[in-house]
Amino acid sequence: MKTKSLINSVLGVGAFLLVGTFAPTTFAQSGTQDQAAPPAASQPAARAHEHGKNPFEGLNLSDEQKTQIKKIHEEARAKREKVMADSSLSEAAKREKSKEIRHAAMEQARGVLTPEQREQLKANRAERRAERSQSPSA
Repeated sequence: MKTKSLINSVLGVGAFLLVGTFAPTTFAQSGTQDQAAPPAASQPAARAHEHGKNPFEGLNLSDEQKTQIKKIHEEARAKREKVMADSSLSEAAKREKSKEIRHAAMEQARGVLTPEQREQLKANRAERRAERSQSPSA
């Protein structure tokens, strides 16, 4: 009986060592593909609307416009975080206030754009809406 227990222990330890030897190489091989593109959290905060799509993409913004819009969005984010941390508000009130802040920031950012860029933004928005309405809901 003791020999059977000893054999089971040795086989268990051997299996553990075998898995421990090959598992890191397996994960290392699959990890090299993922390292080509860093995770979204480590990328710059260009994740505005429409599930990560930047509404200002393709508008040929000047550096000054990019700086102004970034500042507007950072201020709005700080305001939203403050609202979400306010324990005196209900969840519905937090969502509503956050939505108001987001819309105000978008209007303020639109004010930075030229009339041509506003038209392009409007066209891009209509295109995204059309794509959304055509895609099947998952």
